Parts: sequence; structure tokens; C-alpha cells
Amino acid sequence: MNLSWSIWIFNALLQWALLARVVQKNRWRQHAAFAIYIAFCACKTSLLICISLYRPHLYFSLNWGARLITVPLLIAVLVEVFAAVFRPYSTLPPGTLRWFKIALGILVAATACAAIYYPGAAPGNVRNTVYLLNRSAAAIFCGAFAFTALVSSYFGIPWRTRTYGIGVGFLLYMSVDLFTSSLTAGYGEAAVRALVNVSLLSYTLGLITWLIYFFIPDVNGNNPTLEQMQRMQRALDSAGRKVECSEKTK
Repeated sequence: MNLSWSIWIFNALLQWALLARVVQKNRWRQHAAFAIYIAFCACKTSLLICISLYRPHLYFSLNWGARLITVPLLIAVLVEVFAAVFRPYSTLPPGTLRWFKIALGILVAATACAAIYYPGAAPGNVRNTVYLLNRSAAAIFCGAFAFTALVSSYFGIPWRTRTYGIGVGFLLYMSVDLFTSSLTAGYGEAAVRALVNVSLLSYTLGLITWLIYFFIPDVNGNNPTLEQMQRMQRALDSAGRKVECSEKTK
């Protein structure tokens, strides 16, 4: 058994252990989307291991078909995380949600432009298209989860909160996934074979992060302090003034 298989099987065991921990004592009620995502990933990984052993010719189709299901599940987890981040909505500075939507829109537009102008080594090839879509999704999710990790403290969510841990876990492995997907789109199958262990280990790190956060006591988030709201308000006002100045100079 080579290293890749060992890491792959270890990840499957970690997924089932994490799912058991999430389900234990009804923890899934607070993180329903995350629980569904982990349940699907645990089943998917176990199935793909069996497929690789007994029906290897079906692996590629099933793997990327499963990713089509994984994307909406990731979106559901992202919405669940943001719902917790923006929970004290009435106490947030005016324009917070609006500027976040603008930033997310810019991220999606930039990702679409990158996908169009840098399609990869073999435009029109089915595998290259799949890798391109995976890279684009990784860029969007990585940017969105990075937002929660970097500024969640301004929304009253400390680093010991499970919501923070979920966001950081996704950021850890999706940032590596974005890196490997970009190389794969440019260099093809050679990059896939060279970086497979890196991708697997990054997901292992994400799983371990989630396990730690579901084993340590959860900390309730607090409403943002007056100082935090004032700092965020100044940042939003500064961004608004820059936009107004740029419009006037046109």
C-alpha cells in the first residue's frame, strides 16, 4: 500500500469519526449543513475507495459527478457560516452586508475572468473543463471562507467558536486545492500525480481542525463591541468615499 492510499483511507476514517462526533449529543442541530456535507463526504470517500479497487474505470466519472453534488453542499455550509457571522445584524454598522455582497461579487467576477482568459493547457478537453470548474469554485470558496477567518472577530465570533473552526478548516484545505487546481489546469495530468499527496494531506489538516473544534467546548459568540463597530464603520466609510471620488473623476 503506497502513501496516497494510506492517507486516503486515513481521511475516510477521520470523516466517519468527525461525523460521529457531530451527530453525538445532537451537535448537528447547530451545524446541519456541515453535518450533511461531512456525511456525504464520508460516504463518497468510502465508495470511491471501493470503486478504485474493483471498478477503476468508473473512478473518474463518479469522482467528478460527486463533486457536482459537493458544490451545492459547500454553498449550504457557506450560507450557514455567514448566517452565524452576520447573526447580530441589527447591531452591525450600516452598509456591512452591502459591502460584503459587493466584495463577493467582485470575487466571482474576477474568478470568471481568470477562467475565461486562462482556460488551461487543453481548452475544449473534458478533463480540462472539469479542472477549470474546480479551480473556479475553489477560488470563490477560499475567498469567502478567508473572509470569515480574517474578520469574524469583528462580528463577535472568537477563534474558539465552532463557526470559526469550520471556516478555518475549509480555508486550510481549499487554499491548497486552489493552488493544485491552478497547476493542474496549466500542466495537466503530470501535476495531478505530483501533487496528489499534497491535496490529500491538506484535507487531512482540515479534518483534524474540525475534529479539534468539535471536541473542545464551544464558545458562544458575542455582539460586536462599540470599538469594533466604530472601526468597521470607519473602514466602510473610507471605502465609500473612495468609490464616490472615483465616480466624480470620471
